[in-house]
Order: sequence, then C-alpha cells, then structure tokens
Amino acid sequence: MAVRRLGAPEDLETPRPLPARSPVPQRITAVAVTADLSRTAVATAAPWFRELTEVLVLADGVVARLAVPDRREVRDLLFDPGGSALTAMVSGNSICRWPLDGSGERWRLGMAGSGGSLDLPLAQVSVGGPSFATSNAFTRNVVVWDAQTRSVRHDIGKVFKDLDYDDRVEGEGTVALSADGSRLAFCRPRRTFWKEDEGIVVQKVGSGSYAEHRTGIQWANGLAFSPDGAALAVVGARPDQTVATVIDLNDPVGDPEPVVLPTGERVGRINLRPIWCGAEPRVPIVDPDRVTVWNIATASAVLSVDVPGPRIAATLTPDGRTLVIASPDDGVHAHPLP
Repeated sequence: MAVRRLGAPEDLETPRPLPARSPVPQRITAVAVTADLSRTAVATAAPWFRELTEVLVLADGVVARLAVPDRREVRDLLFDPGGSALTAMVSGNSICRWPLDGSGERWRLGMAGSGGSLDLPLAQVSVGGPSFATSNAFTRNVVVWDAQTRSVRHDIGKVFKDLDYDDRVEGEGTVALSADGSRLAFCRPRRTFWKEDEGIVVQKVGSGSYAEHRTGIQWANGLAFSPDGAALAVVGARPDQTVATVIDLNDPVGDPEPVVLPTGERVGRINLRPIWCGAEPRVPIVDPDRVTVWNIATASAVLSVDVPGPRIAATLTPDGRTLVIASPDDGVHAHPLP
C-alpha cells in the first residue's frame, strides 16, 4: 500500500492568524488516528501565541476545530475505539473530552489533586473497555474514569492515602489500561534520590492490591498492555540512552536488562505510545530529521521516514500497522508498515 495523505498543509493552518504572523502552526504537539484512518486529530501550538492553539479533527476532507480551554497546550490525544470520542490531556493538569458521534457535551475536568504546571510535558491518557485513564507527572496521581457517567472508578491518591509516606504509591505520568479496562499500569517514581527503586505498578481497577515490577528503566515514557493482557511493553530513558523492555506479567524477571534503542537522541520527558502489532510491540520515536518505528522486543527498526524538522508528531494506528506523521509543512501522511 502506498503512502496516503490524510490532511494537506493548508488544513492545519489557522483561519484567524495574528497580525504579521504566518497561519502555519509553529509545531504539532500530538496526533491521534482511528484504526480505519477515517478520522485524524491534530493538536497545534504556538508557544508564544496561545491564540493559535487548536485541536483539529480531519475526516472526509472536512476540518472540525475543537476549542481548547484557556488555549493551553495539548500533551496527548487519543480516540475511543471506533472514533466516537476524543480525549486530550492538556497542560495545567486538565482533561478535555469531545463526543464526535451523536449528541453530548464536551467534558472539561481537572485531575484529582488540583494544580499543575503549564510546562510539564508528560501527561497521558489511555482507553480500555468503557473506561479511560489519565496521569499527570505534576500531581503524581492516576485516575480511571467511566467514559459514560464521568464518575471516578479508581483513584490511586485515595487508594493509597492511608499508607505511610515512605510506602505511598504515586504515578510519574505514564499510564496504560488493558483492552477490557480491568487492569491499570503506571510508572512509580523513585522514593529517594539515593536509591534507584523505580518500578511499574500493575493493579486491578477498583482494588487496593498491586504488583510492582522492576524494569531497569529510570524514566518510563510509555506503557502498553499486550492484547491478551499477559505482557507489558515499556519504553523510556536512561541518562544517555533510549531503552525498552517487555515484562511477562505471569512470569516476571526480577531485575531485567532493557534493550537499547539506537535513536538519534535520548528521549526526554515526552509522551510515547507503544502499540502491539499482534505479538510485536512497536513504538514511533521522532528524531531531529526522521521518525523511526522500533520493535521494542528486539530493538530493531521496522520503518524509518525522513521528516522536515522536529516540530512534528507521530503515532501508530491501534493495530500497529500504519505510521501517521503530522507536520506543519507537509500535512498528515499515513505510512504502511511491513
């Protein structure tokens, strides 16, 4: 299958540019796509001009523009299965959720444990079954929401509030839900500066019990359950390396050694979204002049695409078979993967 254009550069331009400003967005902060490529969502930003912050939904040649409260920067975007709704994590510890089919009003929620930094880059959303989970590195809280009723199904701040400070479990900003929404995974930060005890916490939604897994990764940027829920893909960073590992949740290794992904630059504190393509976990990583899809288990490159500059965003379709790249200069293109 050939490369497919999902959106032209002019589709991403703002219709109301500021005086003496180009209508072209300065950068793309997030992109999401449905499994059938029928809908694409693109978050644009201009750091010095909040008036140019937008979320665009491209479908059948039509561009819908969604308002972002306070024009804050969108950190992460994700469609519900089938594209019926779009959820965003926004700077300042906020959640936006837009229904795209039928009637319904936009959600605007704050993460439990108010406050938040406008500059904090790592804030993620994950969808599973009838629920979605959100995590923000400022509050170090992870919350699972019922997508229909807006009620909180699980809040780790409340689940672990009675633990002593040294035993308290917090989330660093990375989150994943299993396909049916029954299990939650998140990155737990180190408890002290002098002890490297970071880990991944996995627990049943609604339960206080949990399992903790070591990964050998000091900072996790992305997590993903396998389709059967038996494994967890983890990608993140060490001081000078981009690294990844796969945890067998039924038979975990006590102290695993992650594989090194030879990326152009070490990934910083940025959102990454691993996707399972059958039994193969994949993740797209943006380098200064290319986007590469990596097999997390083998540290091998599946596909590498040259791109014009680092102002772009990339994601995989939910089946892991297509890479989608959004660029202010080139628009949005879908690249089939082997």
